[in-house]
Amino acid sequence: MVDAPKQPYMGDAMLDTLIRMNTELMSELWILRDRVTILEHMLQEKGVVDRKAIDDFVPTGELAKELLRERDALVKKVVGGAWTEGFTVDSLLKK
Repeated sequence: MVDAPKQPYMGDAMLDTLIRMNTELMSELWILRDRVTILEHMLQEKGVVDRKAIDDFVPTGELAKELLRERDALVKKVVGGAWTEGFTVDSLLKK
């Protein structure tokens, strides 16, 4: 993680935080979408799995726990600047 600059780039620290969060999220999203699309394509071409089976899969057990941990880590990474302002994964999940 990169430390926040001493002086805001946009003249407002919160705006800088929001821009960083958005950029980080877009970067992570594209990397994952790109890799998943390639992986699904390769697996289907080799007859390993049908893409619909992937769409219909519901994780349970240890895999479900791993996905939850990874989701929480991503939330912390994306909203890292706001995290220091008192946000938590739990507070962000509440409606």
